[in-house]
Amino acid sequence: MDIFSQLTVVVGRLNPDGVSMLGTAFVVRDDGYLVTPRHVINNTDKGLVILVPHVRGFNEYQDLSDTSCSCVDVEIVEIDPIRDLAILKLKGNRVFNLPIPSLGSIDDVDVGDTVQIFGYPHCTEGRRVLTYQSTVIGAKFLSSTNSVKIKQAVLNIQSRPGQSGSLIFSQKLNKIIGILLGTYAPSSGIYLNGINPAELNQTTQIISAEYIEDML
Repeated sequence: MDIFSQLTVVVGRLNPDGVSMLGTAFVVRDDGYLVTPRHVINNTDKGLVILVPHVRGFNEYQDLSDTSCSCVDVEIVEIDPIRDLAILKLKGNRVFNLPIPSLGSIDDVDVGDTVQIFGYPHCTEGRRVLTYQSTVIGAKFLSSTNSVKIKQAVLNIQSRPGQSGSLIFSQKLNKIIGILLGTYAPSSGIYLNGINPAELNQTTQIISAEYIEDML
């Protein structure tokens, strides 16, 4: 499992005060390619970086008092606005030299199957903690954008903004089967102390990894 501590990274943007953490990305090819949702990077690679992994394994204590980081510049290679995906690449012909699981599809899993999630739930709030979670596929569904049918699935778990871009892995298949796009929490029109009550019982949406394969 520790390989996912090296495949999963924070994507951020340089600013005069340092780096703003935007969300999660993960490695899809050892020659420098990563993927993240398009909405995380907002269609621009100005000042865009990934943060080099700060731990070598999940059982290490992650020191929140250590705010140092090492950044690597990345550029946008391709964007799919319909499926909300963006392919990034390390600048300067850098490579990863990591064993990367193959990309699969939501087709390969069944409702009720267990999947694993690797991401940074609270990075957008300044808390850089790589987190492992496990849950089940609650549903498979087709969404439609511009008349394009898109394969997606519901995960029976709540998620945080920093998890957008998290790697979704099937241990049973030994494949990456999806990427986390975000929560499904429609606006209720009512807010209590700044909280949308619909978010208290949210579910999480992922998109099939086959669309990543198509972009590479």
